[in-house]
Amino acid sequence: MKYYFSGIGGIGMSSIALHTFYNNEKVYGSNNIKNERIEYLKTKGIEIKTKQDKTLPDDLDYFIKSTAIKDDNPEVIAAKKMNIPIISRMEFLNSILKENKSLGITGTDGKTSTTAMISQIFKVAGKCPTVFLGGIHDSLKDGNYSFGEDLIIAEADESDGYIKKTIVDFLIVTNLRPDHLEHYDNDFENLKNSIENAINNTKQKVFINNDDKNLEKMNIKSKNVITFGLSEESNYYFKNRNQVGKYQEFEVYYNKVFLGKITMSTPGLHYALDALAAIAFCHDYGIGFKYISEGLFSYKNVDRRFNILYSNTSRYIIDDYAHTPEEIRHTIQATREFFPDKKIVSVFQPHRYTRLHREKDQFVDSLLKSDEIVVYKIYSAFEKPIEGIKENYVVDKLIESKKNAIFINNTKILFKYLSEYSDTVFLFLGAGDISKVAYEFKEHLDKMHVRT
Repeated sequence: MKYYFSGIGGIGMSSIALHTFYNNEKVYGSNNIKNERIEYLKTKGIEIKTKQDKTLPDDLDYFIKSTAIKDDNPEVIAAKKMNIPIISRMEFLNSILKENKSLGITGTDGKTSTTAMISQIFKVAGKCPTVFLGGIHDSLKDGNYSFGEDLIIAEADESDGYIKKTIVDFLIVTNLRPDHLEHYDNDFENLKNSIENAINNTKQKVFINNDDKNLEKMNIKSKNVITFGLSEESNYYFKNRNQVGKYQEFEVYYNKVFLGKITMSTPGLHYALDALAAIAFCHDYGIGFKYISEGLFSYKNVDRRFNILYSNTSRYIIDDYAHTPEEIRHTIQATREFFPDKKIVSVFQPHRYTRLHREKDQFVDSLLKSDEIVVYKIYSAFEKPIEGIKENYVVDKLIESKKNAIFINNTKILFKYLSEYSDTVFLFLGAGDISKVAYEFKEHLDKMHVRT
């Protein structure tokens, strides 16, 4: 059969395109922006256009579109005229998960890291699952995808509204907060109902964060619920978490019985909780704690998750995908644990006007945990500006709270400003193109041969 992926360069789209390709189907695609995923897919022999127009291959059976592809896109218009079935990315993934033995990982935060941790544990245990990941990880053959057998492990994204139709054998829910509400009629209740549907649609077992108040209030019909969290009332919990040098350690318990000790190089409470979710599933699935421990000890971060780009005795650059208030708060705290004696300067790029509008005060509160803050120009993610929503709101509120904060909208000024700091960790935060800025700043420091 012939499949066309519109927006194939996206992290989620490229993984399902690879899955389709490895199942010996004919795959075509398009993407208006060139990126690393596009070049990688081309090496597989997948034909990709870098300009989206009304020209589509003949005899297509299915047209799969990214969430970013709107109905007025010329390719969508052409597909409708040709009577080609149009399917969204998550609908297509849902069809794969429903037809196979599968684990879905959903929630507002921690999906990608939890998925990657489970994949790493399975690898150490000698298993070969199929994995769909919402990021790039060295443990996967294709970065964000691995073709295997037995179980499918997939990041089940709630961002585009299709999670309510997800049907899997096993489901992990990391947490739930009001995010991506533009796909839920700006109503958190609709998002909660969608997650509740996914939970109640799960065929076998559901693993739920026992500390999350929003999940606690749900009408969960399944009797096969396993909990994880900080509370000792959870089925799986940990105690005595400590940062020891460059490693964090904690003790894991199952129904109040000590399972063993975990040591991992990824710092922060949020990563410990992601690991706990992975431990809960893997242990219940029958993987020995020895393999779980070895898997997490050898685990390296997903790309853009606490990625240390540059280090010398006085300056460090960390690139991190954190783009919600909770993620930012956790990432700054993890940085404090990892670099207790360094000043933290956060370079924050707001992601989407809708998110900044909805959570502007929460962003201010989370950024207060930094020593100093630079707010970089907003990344719209194709959204139209909202009147009155500007980066300066965050800066002004931070200054009111006695924080040294500034808005900078070009890299030349930014790099000059940051270069004045020493004994500092520069924490680049956001889901937009701030990662590119972080790499450019690294090059800037390299050229300066900074050795202070």
